[in-house]
Order: sequence, then structure tokens, then C-alpha cells
Amino acid sequence: MMRRVIGWVYRAKYRLLGRRMGQPEAPPTLERGLVLIQIDGLSFDHLQQALQEGRMPYLARQIQKGRFRVSPWFAGFPTTTPVVTAALLYGQLDAIPGFRWYEKARRQPVVMKRPDHVRRVASRWKNAEGLLRGGACYASIFDGGAERTVFTLSTMGLPGLLRGVRGVGLFLMVLLSPGRIWRILRMVARDILDELWYGLRSREAWWRFLRDPTGLLRTGFLALGNALLHELLTFSVSLDLHRGISPLYALYVLYDEAAHRYGPDHRVAFRALRRIDAYLREIDRMASFARRPYDLYIFSDHGMTPAESFTRRFGQSLGDFIRACIAQPITMDETIEPDDRRWRSWRYLMAEMRGLERTLSPRGARMVRAARAYVQRQASRSLEPEERAKPSADVVVRASGPLAHVYIALTPDPLSLSEIAVQWPHLLDALIEHPGIGMVVGREGEDVFLMGRHGARIVRPDGRSRIHGQDPLTDPERMALEGRWLDPERVAQELARLARLPESGDLILLGAWNGRSVVTFEDQRGTHGGLGGAQEVAFLIFPSSYPLRPQTWRDARDFHAFLSRTYQKARISQPLAH
Repeated sequence: MMRRVIGWVYRAKYRLLGRRMGQPEAPPTLERGLVLIQIDGLSFDHLQQALQEGRMPYLARQIQKGRFRVSPWFAGFPTTTPVVTAALLYGQLDAIPGFRWYEKARRQPVVMKRPDHVRRVASRWKNAEGLLRGGACYASIFDGGAERTVFTLSTMGLPGLLRGVRGVGLFLMVLLSPGRIWRILRMVARDILDELWYGLRSREAWWRFLRDPTGLLRTGFLALGNALLHELLTFSVSLDLHRGISPLYALYVLYDEAAHRYGPDHRVAFRALRRIDAYLREIDRMASFARRPYDLYIFSDHGMTPAESFTRRFGQSLGDFIRACIAQPITMDETIEPDDRRWRSWRYLMAEMRGLERTLSPRGARMVRAARAYVQRQASRSLEPEERAKPSADVVVRASGPLAHVYIALTPDPLSLSEIAVQWPHLLDALIEHPGIGMVVGREGEDVFLMGRHGARIVRPDGRSRIHGQDPLTDPERMALEGRWLDPERVAQELARLARLPESGDLILLGAWNGRSVVTFEDQRGTHGGLGGAQEVAFLIFPSSYPLRPQTWRDARDFHAFLSRTYQKARISQPLAH
């Protein structure tokens, strides 16, 4: 009886909100719908730790009941979100060499958090069949062919969540969910306390805070944006579940942001998982009251490994080290991303608010424009240096965590190892010998060279390898085997595939991994993008009724193939309202 009452309340609430927002319900159907929830950056090992320590109580209970099974899996390489998302949503893997790279022929940088860059990359798959056709996509990089996209970079600027809101519609969304208000306030307060306790523990941090006390207000503002984004994300998925929309895809970045900032096993990062667990509970409950049966898949795209910053450890950035090795007057273009990534929440929110301005009174529209202007001014402090890239640079370095692409931009064509050695004889030896660099990868004709301090592995076009000296993939000093998921042969194939991509660097560098932490070329305490430790091992939670073996998959392309086969008929017969 109680369940019927709760179900009636849920349906009445979301029916009202859907009508207020101009989003009608789809016809009821018995076809199984698909819900994909991605937890960015959470490794299989750290998921297991969180479940055992009670950090994700709801998810742990559902697994214990036998509703779901958990498996490790390798989602793709480089171990970064754009690569895996493209493989999952389009079945494509060979177009993205990292989170950021450089197009030598066009002399243009690419970074996968700029909407124009994301759209340019996504245009390569315009003829591919997206996994999300007829469905909805939230907080993603690519849209996967979804008809409804919100907080998604490839469709940023198009009408989104608030396109149908009129009058008091936005207030109804909040007032009918007082629990959301409490969660938002609690999340903001907790983030401010974390910043005070963990972010200001060094004398340098306290000195910066005393010189600029507005930093605390900035922290609160960032926390508010993060809380609003994830509450609206969860609300939107719940609304679409009520409407019977399928497939649904949503990406939660709370853990990834905290793990980069504090470390993958830090209590702040695990606290983010508790928040995500509450969102999963809300989504799962709404699915149980939906107008059609749903299958829920919860997964990550990669893990996160504890990290040491190259710059902090060696007193200079990778680009500065390369410049010193060349010992010639050159211009260098290097990108090191600022530590704070949380402005992206406000960028998403302000993009949505543009559409709302047209429905507000002149005074309300002025307030929204003023808020957007403030966010733009504040966010500009953390913009990528790609905004001011040097078109005449001789050497370009683009890092994605512990993976760095080095481009010799003096020529638009890829350079071989022999050509680099002739031009700068000491560069290769210096990179190979550096204690912070685990491996140097380059090309010579059709062969790919994986070079370490004590030897090299040469990967031929047919996939076979020839080893000279000690195999760099098994070097215990620089690429420890402890905690590794991928075997050396698989690593060799992945690195060779990466090196042969048209837009990969002339040299590819991997941070050294010692079995506990990996050297990252960015300022991070947790990192991913390369090899070593938990970053290699993602997780997949799937319904127990499906006899899957994700640990045997190549990467996310096999997940794409399974979902396409299983749910290709589960498409709504009418398009979503726009």
C-alpha cells in the first residue's frame, strides 16, 4: 500500500513538472529501457574499497541482494574520458590521442573541454550510428546522437533543460523538492569546510588566503555551482524516467574532481561517492515507478592513480626540461591546466540560463545577464592557455595527466626518431634517462619504438615485437608490474596504436610508475591518462540477468556493441519534444 502511495506521489509530481516544462510523456511500453550512469574516474579497486567501508550504502545493498554484478574492465587507452566516451557512444576509438593534443598541419591546439573543439572532433563521426538515438544525454562530452542533450559540450549553446520553462516553472522544480534544497546547502557547507581544513593546511595557502580573503567566497560559489549542476542532472534523469525515455546517459564528475584535487583514496573523494550513491538511489527508485521497465548500468571510464607532480618533484615543468635539453634558442608552447576544474559547472549552468532569459521579465533578465558576466570574468582566470596558443612555436607540449605529446612544430609532417636525433642529438637520451619519465615512444617508418633506460621494444606493423636489452614494459625501476591490469603485450599494442594516430605527438612520454604512484605532468594528486596502477582498471555494474564478462572485452567498443544489439529495438516511437 505504501509503495503505491509513494508511486502515485512521484508520478503526479513529475507529470506536473513535465507539463510545466513542455516535456510530454512517451507512450507506455513493455520494451526494456536503458539507463547508463557513468562515475568519472572511479577505479574498480577504489569502488571495492568504498563499498566495503560503507561509503556507498545503497549500491552495496543492491549488489548484496543480487540485483547487480560487479566486474573490472579495461575501457580504453589513453585512460581518459573523451577516448572512452567516443568508443562507448559511437564505437570509435582511433580519433582521440588524449584529453589535449596539437594539430600540426593546422597549427591548432585541441582540448576536450572546449565546445568548439569537441564539435570539430565529433563531426568526424557524423555518419556513425550513435548509441543514444531517440534518447537523452546529460553532462557528457559527446551527445551520441541523443535528441535531448543538457550540459553536453558537443551541443553547448543549443536549447536544453530550461527551454520549456515559463513563469514560475523553475521555482516549482525546486519547491516541490525541499530535499534538494537541504542537499545543496549541506554540500556547499561541506565543501567550504573541506577547503578550510584540507586546502589551507600549508603556510603558503594560508598566506594566499590572508592576502585575498574572497577566496572563501569563491569556494562557496564554486561549491554552489557543483551542487546545482548535479541536482539538476539527477532531476532531469528522474523526469525522463517518468516520461519513459530511452536510452538515458548521465555522467557524474564529483569523484573525479575531488580525486584530482585531493587524491583518489582521500576522504573528500570518498565523500563525493556518498553523494553519488544518494543520486543513484533517487534514480533507481524513480526507475521502479516508471512507465516501462528499465535496465540500469553503472560504470566508470577509467580509474585514478595517486600522483606526484613532475614540476613539484623536479623543480621545472616538462617543457622547461625539454628546452634545456635542446640547448638552442627555441619558442616553447606548453599547457599546464590549473588545479581547479569546478568552474565548468557554472559554465554549463550559465549556458542553460541564456535560454531562460527570453522568458523572464526585463529585471529578471538583467539579473541573469549580470550573473553570467560575473561567472565569465571569474572563469576566465582558469581558461586553458590554448586560448592564447603560440602559432609560431618550435616545440609544443600537450599533457593529459601522466601522458604527454611532444610535437616538433618546425614542420607540419610527423618526424621520425632518426630525424629528431639528427636535429637535437641529446634530446632522446635526456628524456629516456630522466627519472620522472617511464617510457619514450616514437616512430621510425612503420615501426613503433618503446624506449626505456635499459632497453627498447620495437612493435612492427603486424603486431609482433622485437626486444633489445631489457623490455621497458617490465622494467621494475620505471614501469613496475605491481598493481598492473594490462599485460606487456597488450600495453605494447595499445601504445603502438596510439603512436600511429595521425595527431599523436612526434614523441609520446609516459610518467614513471613505481608501484605506488605515477609521475604526472600536471598539478594533480590523483591522475589518469597513461599507465600504472588503478587508472588502468575501470568497473562495470550490470543487471545480474545478463551473463556478461566485461574483463574479456577489448575496450568500450565491445560495450557499445553489446548495448546496440540488446537495446536497438528499445527506441521510443515518437521524437522528444523540443
